[in-house]
Amino acid sequence: MIDLRAALEAVPVTGLSAVRVRVPFRRPFATATGMWLHREAWILFVAGPDGRIGAGEAVLEPDATEVEETLLARLIREAADRARAGEVPDVEELELLGTPGRAFRAALDAARFDLLPNDGWAAAGLAEAAGATPGGAGATPGGPGSSGPDVAGVAPGVPVNGTIGFGGPAAGAEAALQAIEAGFTTLKLKAGAERETLDLVARVRAIRTAVGPDVRLRLDVNGAWDLPTAEDRLHAVDRFGIEYVEQPLPADDSDGAAELRRRVDVPIAADEAAASLVAVRRLLAAGAADVLVVKPARVGGPLAVAEIAEAAAAHDVPVVISTLFETGIGIAAALMVAARLRHVPGARFPAPLAHGLATAGLLEHDLLDEPLVVEAGRMHAPGGAGAGRLGITVSRRAVTRFAAEFVEATP
Repeated sequence: MIDLRAALEAVPVTGLSAVRVRVPFRRPFATATGMWLHREAWILFVAGPDGRIGAGEAVLEPDATEVEETLLARLIREAADRARAGEVPDVEELELLGTPGRAFRAALDAARFDLLPNDGWAAAGLAEAAGATPGGAGATPGGPGSSGPDVAGVAPGVPVNGTIGFGGPAAGAEAALQAIEAGFTTLKLKAGAERETLDLVARVRAIRTAVGPDVRLRLDVNGAWDLPTAEDRLHAVDRFGIEYVEQPLPADDSDGAAELRRRVDVPIAADEAAASLVAVRRLLAAGAADVLVVKPARVGGPLAVAEIAEAAAAHDVPVVISTLFETGIGIAAALMVAARLRHVPGARFPAPLAHGLATAGLLEHDLLDEPLVVEAGRMHAPGGAGAGRLGITVSRRAVTRFAAEFVEATP
C-alpha cells in the first residue's frame, strides 16, 4: 500500500482542468429509489510534465444533495488553481470533506494511474497492494488495455454481470435471454419496487425458467425493504438459487442486516452501506455482510478499494467492484481495480464473482473514442495507440457535446 500511494503521489501534476458533463440515459432507468434520466459527472484532465494527459471521473450518488454537489464543484475549482503550482489536495485533506472529497480523490488517483509509465506501473506494486494473484483469473498482464488472455484459453478482462431493470415477468425473461445471448453468465435483477412478495416471485421464477439453472442470479434492492419484508421475500425466492441480495435494508441498518443474515439462507451484500473504509470496518465487525459491493467513485478510488479489500479478506468476505453509472472514463478506472483484486474463496463463493461494470451502455455516450469491450461475459479496455495506462482514449468531441461547465480550458 505504501509503495502504491508513493507511486501515485510521485506523479508530477503540472495542471488540472475539468469539465462537468450531463449525459442522458438512453431510456429512463428505474430503481427502487426513483427514475434516473441523466448522469452528471466531472471529467478531470491532469497534465504531467511530459505533456501527457491523464483522465479521471468524479461522480456523486445520483440522489446527492445540493450541498454535496456545491462542495465538489468548489473543490475542483480550487484544485485547478492549486495545480498551477504543482500542488494537489492530499488524502487526509480530501477525507475531511467526506463524500465530495472521496469523489475527487477517486478521479485524481485514476488520472495519476493513467499517467504512470509502463515501468512505473510495475514499480507501484499495484497487483500486490490490491491482493491480486499473479497469473490468476482476472489479472490482466500488461494492464487493462492488454489484448492478450489472462491465462491460456481464458478471454481477457474480468467477469461482469448483466443488469435486468424493473418490468413484468415476461419482460424480465426476455431481457434475461438477450443478456445470456450477449454472453453474460451472471444477471443482476433490480428489485425493491414490487408491491407484493408474489410479484417478486413471479418475476424471478420467469427469469430462472428462461435462463436455466446454471446462470447466476442476484437481486439489487437499493435499501427498499424493512427487515420483515426482506425476510419474507428472501425466503420466497430462495428456491430459485439467488447468488446474493444487494442492500436489502437501508444503508444505516447494519444491525438489521446482521439479523437478516441469521434468518435467511440467501447471502447478504452491502452496497450503499459500504461507503468508506470506516463504514466497511463497522459492517465487518457487526457481521452484517457476506459480500461487499464497492464502488471506487464512492469510497475514494483505487487506493481506498485496496484498503477495503484487505480488511474484507481478513474476514473472508469477497469484494465486487461496481459503478455509480459513470461514463466509460470512470468505469475504466473501476475495471483496472477489479482486474487486480484477489479472489477470496469460501464455502459460499468458491468461484470468483462477476463485477457490476457493464453499465456504460445505459448512457447515450460513454465519452470514449473506442468503447470498453464486453465479450463472453468479460470486460477489458480497448487499448490502442494513444491510450494511457487505463487503456482508453477520451473523446473530446463527446465531452464538448455534453459539457455543462468548464473549469479552465480542456487540455
